[in-house]
Amino acid sequence: MNNEIIAPKKCRGRPASFDRNELISQVMELFWERGYNNLSLNEIAKATGLTRASLYNAFKTKASLFLEAINQYSTNSPGKILTQIRKGDPVGPVFFRLFSDASKNLAADSKHRGCLAVNCMSELIPGNSELGDTLAKMQVEQRTLIELLIRQAIDQKELPGDTESETTADIIQAFLSGFSIFSKSGVSEQKLQAMAHSFLKHLGFNDPAEG
Repeated sequence: MNNEIIAPKKCRGRPASFDRNELISQVMELFWERGYNNLSLNEIAKATGLTRASLYNAFKTKASLFLEAINQYSTNSPGKILTQIRKGDPVGPVFFRLFSDASKNLAADSKHRGCLAVNCMSELIPGNSELGDTLAKMQVEQRTLIELLIRQAIDQKELPGDTESETTADIIQAFLSGFSIFSKSGVSEQKLQAMAHSFLKHLGFNDPAEG
C-alpha cells in the first residue's frame, strides 16, 4: 500500500492525486512557522494547492492533520535515538549524540524556529484539551523513557550511585525544552554544543570525545 491520496476530481490546483507524506511534510513546515491557532484550513489549502474539501476528505479536521505532522516530526527528530538504546548499551554517549544532533539542527535553521514539539506544547497544552492532552502524553512518555535510561546508566556505573533518577530525568526534560527556546535567539552551533556538553558532564556523564 502506498501513501497516495486521491483528491476529488473537481479539485483545482494540485493534481488529482498527491503523496500523503509529501503533503504532511509541507503542512508540518506551515505549523512550524505559524503555530496551530494562527493557521487556518483555508490557508493550508491555499499553500498546498488543494481545496478545503480535499483536505477534509483526506484528514477530516485540522487537528488530525496536525497530529500527523507532529508524529512525522517526532519520528525524524534527534530524540528518536533514545528509543534505540537496548539493555547493556552505554547510555551517556547517546545523550551526547542527541544534543549534538539537536545543536546542529537548531543552529542550521535559518528561521530560528526552535523545536516544533516544544513550540506546540507551549501553545496548546494550556488551552486546547484535545491536542494539549495528546502532546502532554507524548512528553510524559519521553520523560518516562529518560528516567529508565538514567536508571540504566546508574546500574552500569556511568552515573554516580546516589544519582536521583526521577529528578535527573525531570532536569533533562526541562533542559531539552529550554535548549530549544534558547536556540531561537540565533546562537551558534558551537555555543549550543558547549552548553550541552557542560550540562551532561555536570550530571555525571563522561564526554566520549575526551576518551
